[in-house]
Amino acid sequence: MKILKYLNYIISATLISLFAQMPSHAEGNNSVARQKKILVAYFSQPEDVALDGVDAVSGASLLKKNQQIFGATQYIAQLIGDELGADLYRIEPTRPYPRDHEPLVELASKEKGDGIRPAIQHPIPDLNQYDTVFVGYPIWWYQMPMILHTFLEENDFSGKKIIPFSTHGGSRLSGTVQAIQSLQPNANVETDAFSISRDDVAKNSTEDILVNWLNDISLE
Repeated sequence: MKILKYLNYIISATLISLFAQMPSHAEGNNSVARQKKILVAYFSQPEDVALDGVDAVSGASLLKKNQQIFGATQYIAQLIGDELGADLYRIEPTRPYPRDHEPLVELASKEKGDGIRPAIQHPIPDLNQYDTVFVGYPIWWYQMPMILHTFLEENDFSGKKIIPFSTHGGSRLSGTVQAIQSLQPNANVETDAFSISRDDVAKNSTEDILVNWLNDISLE
């Protein structure tokens, strides 16, 4: 009888140990996905504008938040990176864009009209380590800046999740999600992309809106 009780004790202890080691499926998609590596790749071009020292002032592509200066798209990228524990990669041209508004607008128009693919300064991290890549950009002349075409044409995102996000001056996503799908047909491109006006980026509500969006989409 004592042997039987001892065997029952051993079996019960073993089962408890096995169940304790089993992964829980009660967590949401984002909690599971955060265990995987995520990359936030973004292009942000701040302009030289006057900020008057207020804690949250937005203008053109530049904003001041918590006594720090950010490009608008850069700020959103950093919020995503902080929320998800993701790696950040800034897409930068080998030849810097002008920071004055009019020359920048003229150059962006010329790049679009001539189909120019600006060279990128730093190589992207090894994509094999990432399952999900956020891609962020401002809207220039109703489309992605041409350097985003360089980025998407030079790298293979096959089998990965691409999640676009943009800052804009009124044109929202402007067909850029479809453009990314065309450039990366073998990737899973999120159609519920995030888009926010430059005038709203510095608002205190932006972080909550962004987090709600992250919780609503699938990161896989």
